Amino acid sequence: SAGGGDAGMSADLTSLFECPVCFDYVLPPILQCSSGHLVCVSCRSKLTCCPTCRGPLANIRNLAMEKVASNVKFPCKHSGYGCTASLVYTEKTEHEETCECRPYLCPCPGASCKWQGPLDLVMQHLMMSHKSITTLQGEDIVFLATDINLPGAVDWVMMQSCFGHHFMLVLEKQEKYDGHQQFFAIVQLIGSRKEAENFVYRLELNGNRRRLTWEAMP
Repeated sequence: SAGGGDAGMSADLTSLFECPVCFDYVLPPILQCSSGHLVCVSCRSKLTCCPTCRGPLANIRNLAMEKVASNVKFPCKHSGYGCTASLVYTEKTEHEETCECRPYLCPCPGASCKWQGPLDLVMQHLMMSHKSITTLQGEDIVFLATDINLPGAVDWVMMQSCFGHHFMLVLEKQEKYDGHQQFFAIVQLIGSRKEAENFVYRLELNGNRRRLTWEAMP
C-alpha cells in the first residue's frame, strides 16, 4: 500500500542518520568529516578522528542532510519500551523528556539501587526490593521522627497511598559543620509528570513550639 511504502521509505531515510558509534540519530546542526561521514554531537566531542575513515573531524556543515532531516520522522528513543511515536527532529527531544514509555529510575534516595524500568513496574519493584519502606494510607499522615537527634545524616522514607495513587515522601537531615541541622523534604508521585500536575502537597514540620509549613506540586 502507499502508506506501507511511505513508512518503509522513512525507515530507510532514518537509517542514513544513524551515528556509527552510539547508533543514535545525527540531528541538525549536522557536521561531517572531510570525506562526508557523519557522527552525532555527543560522540563527536569524545573523538579525535572520524570513526568511519579515521580522517580529521572537519567542521563542515552538511546542509543537504539537514534539509532531508527536516522532512523525516524519527522514532522515539524509547521505542524499545513500547513508544510508537514518529517525530520531526525539532519535537524529538521535548517528547522524549516526558515520554510515557521512558524507563524510570528507582525513586529511593541514594545511589545504591541501579534498577530502572517502565512506570507500571515501579511500585512492584519498591514492594519487592525495598520492603523496609512503610506505606501509610490516607490523605493526611503524621510521622514522628524519633531519631532526629542522632549525629550525622539521616534519611526517612515512606509511601503515602491516597486518591488512587502512591506518593514517596523523603525527609533528610544533614549535620552542618557548625553543629546546626538542615532538613530537606520531597514528595514524589509514582506516576507521570502530567498526573503530578493534578496534586499539591503540604508538609508541616513541628518541634519546640515552632512550625514550618510549605506547599508544592509533587
